[in-house]
Amino acid sequence: MQKIGLIIVPGIIATALFVGINSFDTLSHEVDPRIINLNFNAYSEGINTILYDDKGNIKYTLQADRQVHYNDDSIELEKPFIRVHQERDSRWNIVANSGRILASQTTTDGPFKRIELSGDIQVYRLDEFGDRTVISTEFLTLNTESEILETAKLRTDEINFLRAIRGRYEQTKN
Repeated sequence: MQKIGLIIVPGIIATALFVGINSFDTLSHEVDPRIINLNFNAYSEGINTILYDDKGNIKYTLQADRQVHYNDDSIELEKPFIRVHQERDSRWNIVANSGRILASQTTTDGPFKRIELSGDIQVYRLDEFGDRTVISTEFLTLNTESEILETAKLRTDEINFLRAIRGRYEQTKN
């Protein structure tokens, strides 16, 4: 009798385990896919956006390796590259590791009033002589409407350049 008990008990345990595991697997396949909630509604790679002014001239271009458009209408950018155009010519170029366009910044008057950029930002341009002007920072906000760049470091003195700026630069000696 004990020999039969040694065979029956492990058999019952094995059967219970098999039925239990099978029921979990069946439940996981019965989930309605509409119930799963994603927090984004669009994902793009290799984007290239051109935005025009009222006269049909290119105002600026926005390129990025990746763009994720979230359900709250905010947009995350990976490796954004922005070219600001003035008088039909590319004047300023901005590259960064990442960027963000908040939902409140997309309006019916036009998209992207403010773009927040972060991580190894380089703002540069070439003048008519081919000399390069470069600004480097870790955080920057671009107002595409007024074409103003804003950046600040709270732990150091702040310098604001908003009007009547004069400057000079010297060529480095080799």
